[in-house]
Amino acid sequence: MTPRSINALTIGGSSTTGAAGVEADLKTFTAFGVHASVVVTAIASQNTKGVQKIFYLPEEVVSQQIDSVFSDMQIKAIKIGMLGNERIAQAVLDGLRRWRGGNIVLDTVMTAQSDGSWLIHKESIKEMKRLIGLSTIVVPNTFEAEKLAGVRIKNVNDAKRAAKILKALGAEAVVIKGIEEDDGISDLMLHKNFRIFKKEMIGTGTHGGGCCFSSALAACLAKGLGIENALEETERFMEHAVENSIRIGSGIEAVDPTASLIINAERYAVIEDIRTALKELEGCNKFSSLIPEVGTNVVYALYNAREVDEVAGVVGRIRNAMGRPKSLGEIEFGASSHLARAVLKMMEFDSSKRAAINIRLTDANLAGCRKMGLRVSHYDRKEESEDIKRREGATIPWGIENAVRKARGIVDVVYQSGEVGREPSLIIFGRDARSVVRLALKLVLPKG
Repeated sequence: MTPRSINALTIGGSSTTGAAGVEADLKTFTAFGVHASVVVTAIASQNTKGVQKIFYLPEEVVSQQIDSVFSDMQIKAIKIGMLGNERIAQAVLDGLRRWRGGNIVLDTVMTAQSDGSWLIHKESIKEMKRLIGLSTIVVPNTFEAEKLAGVRIKNVNDAKRAAKILKALGAEAVVIKGIEEDDGISDLMLHKNFRIFKKEMIGTGTHGGGCCFSSALAACLAKGLGIENALEETERFMEHAVENSIRIGSGIEAVDPTASLIINAERYAVIEDIRTALKELEGCNKFSSLIPEVGTNVVYALYNAREVDEVAGVVGRIRNAMGRPKSLGEIEFGASSHLARAVLKMMEFDSSKRAAINIRLTDANLAGCRKMGLRVSHYDRKEESEDIKRREGATIPWGIENAVRKARGIVDVVYQSGEVGREPSLIIFGRDARSVVRLALKLVLPKG
């Protein structure tokens, strides 16, 4: 039996950038696993530098679209974006009343971020206030909140006053976005109580950010989350979308609502690659002779990884279990700190070297690496400064950088001979987990 989808509706303008308006909503709903139905109110001829022209659809066309959707589909949540003019706003208001739409997120779109162009007729603000009375959550930025509440917003306290005024119009919750203060930027929520979400200021612009924010809220409501949990999930989602903004034109950058999908897909691929590599490694009993006393690990970093928790490895490492290599735990991100830091530092020199395996340091293993044509370098822990020794986790990145500089170029293998209380080590770097494991397996000496 075909499962029933979770349906949500976006009502708003279409943008030629493909990164704002209903196009951004479609991507956001998809990222949350929610099916998107669409009611288009206007068509904006727009690029990342500004809005050139807007065509507003006749209100009867907007009304018919609403009837077409609700007469056939079970809509779990509604996101309202750009309305355009008072006739369209009235048509949306009447349609939602007619069909008793619920879980409404109202994004009070007034201007374009790219150039400040007005996207609605100012006369439609009256209808927008009436829509607030139907809304579960109303999501203005500070400029829009000022226009709707009649309060100048210079700080969080001003935003609190504005939020109370807007909530009094009938919304269950109000989220005022982008409150700028000396220590950064914040989003303020008023539901049962006030909550503040602080974040870093983004100087590059966030084309489509408001659309993605409000549609993420609607998607969360459609999936059954409560208002506050929906906002928490939306803030996390937007962090990824903004961090992975893309340049699609010569103007401001566009947020990428599919970033979480791409990241999740990549995380799955990385873990599966390590899992495949481990099967090959554990299938070779002779590999146990290469496992050092501290154990072996295989790690693989996400593309553009910068933190240890963006590098996957084996929990508990791989040990010699009575002559057989055996991984002791699951494959998880952040499982290895030492080897992960080695990979992260190597990626600074060559971003393609995202994987590594550590093995026992022997003359035979070094000779075998060179025989395979791998470029080898080393570092000496005796050269490590007291400052490096004192800093937690600084030794391995220092060592990798030292080895690369000694070689005056990118290397495939880095070793260090150890010191009192520190076991020697040899690390093989490569493009993925399977490739480094296969290189290591070539070092296993045949019997006899």
